[in-house]
Amino acid sequence: MQFIYKNDKTRCTKIYNRLFVDFELRTNEKQYDGLIMIICGHGEDGNILVASDGKQVSIDKIQSSFNCSEMESFKDLPKIFIIDACHDKNIPKSYELTMRGNKTVWGHRDDGFLIIWSTTKGHKVADLSLLSKSMNKVVTSKYKNGYPFKQMLHDIRTDIRSTKSGEYYCVESQDTTDYDIIFQQRKSE
Repeated sequence: MQFIYKNDKTRCTKIYNRLFVDFELRTNEKQYDGLIMIICGHGEDGNILVASDGKQVSIDKIQSSFNCSEMESFKDLPKIFIIDACHDKNIPKSYELTMRGNKTVWGHRDDGFLIIWSTTKGHKVADLSLLSKSMNKVVTSKYKNGYPFKQMLHDIRTDIRSTKSGEYYCVESQDTTDYDIIFQQRKSE
């Protein structure tokens, strides 16, 4: 399914609401395997999409309408949001990465970060250090085998969900690396 809208916030809201009715998303009658939503447009700080009439639409509100509390039919399905919009008004400072023949490749100043949060934006976690404990447990048990960190992160999420207080944690990661991170045991001299 594809929706393209270019008009104001009112039209955007009408199309968005029709999406739920026309494609029976609330009940998932058509048994979709998941959701991929691509949002392109002008954005502002605070995860805001700016409509052509200047009014603001919350990307967080759009995203939360698909969470398991709002739409149980998508509870165990992947929901991928691809957002092509500004996140603020600052202009990034680029740098030259490498030269390949006559081609210059440019990098963004925020390249190379893997940021891991114990929960998603807008939520609290219990004061249990559960993320730290799980990371310690998983990393120390897997790093000697050359296990990629992205796979460890999956195992950390699984470990947290298996604990009684796991409901307070929804591990979120933001990855701007273009390589796998693999830990190695330090060689003694």
